[in-house]
Amino acid sequence: MTTLTDHFSLDELTHSDTAVRLGIDNGAPDRLWMNLFVLAVGLEKVRTLLGSKPLKISSGYRCEELERVLCAKDFAAWCSRHGKHQGAQAWDEYFARKAHPKGYAADFTCPAFGDPLAIVKAIEASEIEFDQCIMEGGSWVHISFAPAQRREVLTATFTSGTASYSKGA
Repeated sequence: MTTLTDHFSLDELTHSDTAVRLGIDNGAPDRLWMNLFVLAVGLEKVRTLLGSKPLKISSGYRCEELERVLCAKDFAAWCSRHGKHQGAQAWDEYFARKAHPKGYAADFTCPAFGDPLAIVKAIEASEIEFDQCIMEGGSWVHISFAPAQRREVLTATFTSGTASYSKGA
């Protein structure tokens, strides 16, 4: 097991129950390990902010094959919103925007701290630099430490498995 930081390992940030179930190799390429280190360092800051309570990571790095499976409905909705045909060119444009496949994002909960809304509000009120922090349907938190560092806070609401986003938590 490769340790990235005190509380996060490469295995933890690349594990996917869906990938295991579908036989998808979700190992991160070596060129993304620095991004995963950036993610782990950011998650350490979140963990400290939340009183050093353990984070339960449900998704970190996602290879393209896994991303296709997990984001099929979101991709279709994105194509519809942008007037694009669901082909390879649209997928490339959509996929290029995603933080999970670049190793910069994780989805997590921290039950010992509180619900996802409390977590997002704590992160938003902190000085932690992040790109996006999203309360996903009230069930989990998505956080990205991509270089843009926009500090964008969103709420995702799901209808028939498709997310719509609004500003703030």
